Amino acid sequence: MTTKLYIIGNGFDLHHYLKTSYYDFANYLRENHNDIYSTLESYVSYPTSENDLWSRFEENLANLDAEEILSEHSDTLPNYASDDFRDRDRYVFPDIMDEHFQKLTSGLFSAFQEFVQQVEYPNYSWEHKIEIDKEATFLTFNYTNTLERLYSIDKSKIIYIHNSAFYGADEIILGHGIDPETFEEKKPEPPDDLEPEELEEWYNRNDDYDYSYDEGKQNLMRYFKVTYKPTKEIINRHSNFFANLKTVEEIYVYGHSISSVDLPYFEEIVRNVSNDMKWTVSFYNSDEYNRHKVTLDKLGIAIENIRLIQLEDIQENNKQLKIEF
Repeated sequence: MTTKLYIIGNGFDLHHYLKTSYYDFANYLRENHNDIYSTLESYVSYPTSENDLWSRFEENLANLDAEEILSEHSDTLPNYASDDFRDRDRYVFPDIMDEHFQKLTSGLFSAFQEFVQQVEYPNYSWEHKIEIDKEATFLTFNYTNTLERLYSIDKSKIIYIHNSAFYGADEIILGHGIDPETFEEKKPEPPDDLEPEELEEWYNRNDDYDYSYDEGKQNLMRYFKVTYKPTKEIINRHSNFFANLKTVEEIYVYGHSISSVDLPYFEEIVRNVSNDMKWTVSFYNSDEYNRHKVTLDKLGIAIENIRLIQLEDIQENNKQLKIEF
C-alpha cells in the first residue's frame, strides 16, 4: 500500500455535478418504480428534526413501520369460522407480506443499482477535477466509476467497500446500522417457580399462535436484517486492507459525511494508523464543518492533525491552496 489513502464519499461525485444524491434517487424511483417510492414514503418515518426521509435515507431505512403495514393488511387474514373459508386463505396474508419484503429489499437494491448505472457525466464534470495522487490507494463508499472515468485510476488501487454498480457479481450494500436483533420480538417466558399444572395453564393462556399472522409478520420482519449494513462482516472481509494501513502517512477524506452508519469503518481505520496521522477532510458547508470537528474529535484524532478544506479550493484549475500542515 502506498503512503497516501483517499477515502471517497458521495460528496465527491456531487462535486463533479453527478446527480447521485438520495434526492436524485427519490426522483428516479418516483418516475421509474413508483410502487417502491410510494411504499417508502408511506411506511418509513424519520426524526422530526430532519426535513424528510431522503436527507438520511440509509439511516432512516431502520424506521420502517412494520406494525402499520401488518395492520393495514389485516383484512386479508383468514376467517376460520366463515363458511367460505378455504385452506388456501391462510396463505394470502403471508404472501402479501412477502411481496412487501421483496419490494423493499431486492426490489429497492436493484432499483438503486439501475439508478447508479444511468447517472450521466456532464461535460463540465472534468472542469471540477481536484488534485489527487493517482498512485495512492482509494477506499470508496460510492458505487460509481468516477475515479476510473474522470481520473484514470487503476481499478486495482480502489477498494469498493460496499461493492460497485459496474464491477463484480455481488449485490451493492445499502442499509441502516441498527442491529437486526433490536427488531426481534421477545417471546414471553413462564416464571421459574410454576408447578406443572400451573405451567400448562400458563402456556394455554399465552398460546395465541396464528399461522397466517405469524408467518406473515416473520416474512416482513426479515426486512430489518436484509437492509442492515453488516459493517463488522465487511471489515473482516477486508481485514488485509485495514491491517496494511500501518504504512499510510496521510489520509484524505473527500466528500464523505462520516455518518453514524459508516462510522465503524473510520473507527477501524483509526485503530490501524499512527496517532500522529495527518488528516485532510473536506466539508460542504458550515454545518458539516462543525459536525466533522465533533466526529473527528470523538474518533480520537488530535485537532492539530486535522485540516478541513472545501473541494473547490483544490480543483486543478484553482491551485490557491496547498495542503500542508
